[in-house]
Amino acid sequence: MNAQTIEVEPAARRIAEQHRTRGPIGVIRRYPIISFVVLACFFGWLRYITAFLGLGSNPENLPLGPLAAALVVTACQGREELRAWGRRLRSWRAAPKWYLLAILAPVVLHTINVLVNHLLGAPLPTSEQLAAWPGVLASMVVLVVLIGIGEEAGWMAFAAPILLRRHGFLAAWALAAGMRILWHLPLMITGELPWVVGIVGNAAFTMVMLRVFVASGGRWTLTAVWHASLNAVGSGFFFLMVTGEDKARLGYLLVAAYTVVAIVVYFARRPARSSVT
Repeated sequence: MNAQTIEVEPAARRIAEQHRTRGPIGVIRRYPIISFVVLACFFGWLRYITAFLGLGSNPENLPLGPLAAALVVTACQGREELRAWGRRLRSWRAAPKWYLLAILAPVVLHTINVLVNHLLGAPLPTSEQLAAWPGVLASMVVLVVLIGIGEEAGWMAFAAPILLRRHGFLAAWALAAGMRILWHLPLMITGELPWVVGIVGNAAFTMVMLRVFVASGGRWTLTAVWHASLNAVGSGFFFLMVTGEDKARLGYLLVAAYTVVAIVVYFARRPARSSVT
């Protein structure tokens, strides 16, 4: 990945202008990543915050939080940066093989996990359950917008280029993984997301997505499609076919699968420090 595939840093005069700007906008301009994380959590946790204040119930993370945070932070950087980010969001061009990988890889991993779970005692899906698979396609379209774009427009389209430009790959991954884990914290605290899945799963998933992002030349849309496919086939399909210990074990198997994949993709072609200006 080079300077053409990841947005370049602002010009020297832009940086000087950022340091001269005072107030909240000046803070956001000087600390874009920290500001992004704070705002992503604020927007993402908004239902938890309102529920805590007695203004709602049944809170959950808002998947559009990272997108809203990236929009605010980018807008504060200036028109040039906002336009560049907008161009990146609109660019969905990538070789068909990459989109096939993004759609089918989660399907294959989930299928293998279901078979392994069966070997460990879980029942196989019935023909009636499997007959509902067309609903996965409709679900995936919705999830591409809500979760794929809602989250990855922030994590990958906004934050990843900055982290890769400023740090080595491993440090960029650690920071990117930390953002995802922190954002999912309320789900772990309330028990909706197991801690192992929330921490190890998100860390492994981030490694895989970052490698796909780098290997594809900065095509963030692949991570959006992959994320949507992962959720549509997993929580929207296979995970509905089991309960209790079988369902919990299926989640741990998914974490194990992504951990193995993350280790393989990292060491198979160890990424060098991104060259950006």
